[in-house]
Amino acid sequence: MTRSARYLMFALGIVAALSAGLAGRAVAQVVPDAATPAKPETTQPPQIEEVKAAIELFKQSKFDECLASLEKAVQKHPELPPAQVIMFQLFAAANQPQAARLALEKAVLGSPDDPEAYAIFGSIGLQERRVTDAELAFLKARELIKSFQGNAKRKDLLEPQAISGLANVAEAREKWPQAQKLLEELLKVSPKNARAMQRLGRALFQQQDAAGALTKLREAKAADKENTVLTPEAALARFYEQYGDHKNAVKWMTNALKASPDDLRTRLVAAQWALETDQIDEAKTQAERALAIDSRSLDAQILRGVVALFQKDFKEAEKWFQDAHLQSPSNFAASNNLALALCEQNDDAKSLRALEYANSNYQAYQKNADAASTLGWVLYKRGDKDRAELALRQALSATTSSADTVFYAAQLSFDRGRKYEAKVLLKAVLGSKRPFAMRKEATALFDKVKDEENPAKKETSSK
Repeated sequence: MTRSARYLMFALGIVAALSAGLAGRAVAQVVPDAATPAKPETTQPPQIEEVKAAIELFKQSKFDECLASLEKAVQKHPELPPAQVIMFQLFAAANQPQAARLALEKAVLGSPDDPEAYAIFGSIGLQERRVTDAELAFLKARELIKSFQGNAKRKDLLEPQAISGLANVAEAREKWPQAQKLLEELLKVSPKNARAMQRLGRALFQQQDAAGALTKLREAKAADKENTVLTPEAALARFYEQYGDHKNAVKWMTNALKASPDDLRTRLVAAQWALETDQIDEAKTQAERALAIDSRSLDAQILRGVVALFQKDFKEAEKWFQDAHLQSPSNFAASNNLALALCEQNDDAKSLRALEYANSNYQAYQKNADAASTLGWVLYKRGDKDRAELALRQALSATTSSADTVFYAAQLSFDRGRKYEAKVLLKAVLGSKRPFAMRKEATALFDKVKDEENPAKKETSSK
């Protein structure tokens, strides 16, 4: 098989993967959706002296001694989770995912009757979109919870996690009656859970009960003591948009802004919604209104920068992402987008800074498709096409790839004479109606390759 044919087969495989859904680009969802799975939860160990001593040993990389200290602490304090579960927490916090996972496996072996490791595995499965694995883990956790003889307080914390996880599984599979049943069960054991009420509202909406959904959304907001739940009207607007009813989405987002004009979260979700529905000027307006409410809002700064990326105002984008990065140096969206804004400005010094940010993110987030994508594009803009191709192929191999990533790969394929491959990629990405920053460039490039024929067919017809 020729090298060109191998590349084409790779591109066709990417298109098949993309059919599962193109991800948005360049900005995290600043207001979590009702169905967004929570990060893996653990019962937090109390601040007791033995645990503090173990943490100090961990910081010194004395892992065996740390574990031994934790095992002694667990024997003295039954309210603690198993020692290996705490080791998981420590490794996860230290950004050592392989060691964290190994600790969790050891927790299952060492404490087979304890449900917590299974609950964590379930949450990890949801995060990684391994829904069946998540379901099996949560079912096992729930089975163990029923016969759990350990600390009662831990049991009370773990039971809602298992039920919530199974509800997440039902939501992921769009089994809304099942999700409703599980969420109602969750509210029996956790009656003040505002997020569960919000999720129940979504499950009702998906069963065409908009009135019931709004009632639950209002109950969620009334129960929300930490201001983590979106205003009911804005949440309903998002549900309508996800359902494909843009007219009602506009109506309810307008109602939300009238009802809560000074609410930062409402302005943020309005900006994000406008961006996702190709209302770029409206997105700019709402992001600026959010900044007027709180000029230090990290989410508002990032959203304002993303709007500038869409408008090709790269200096303006640089300003907002730089502000966000200075405020939160570890924020991936800020530094990742800053690299994109810098590399587009035809400035050698800024190009070098872009490469530094992109390299740093790639090293820190090696499984993050956006990190690989941005590194690939920065390398491409700097003329390093071989390394750019390696990074972009990695980005495209992810479960979901951003539309911009596909354009980057298509542009590189075009430059290297693989025009039919570029056509295949561009056709896939332009088939989605979802807006993305490079749509104009992708459309222009597609016009150059739309008449390209499959080289394999050419070879067959010439024989």
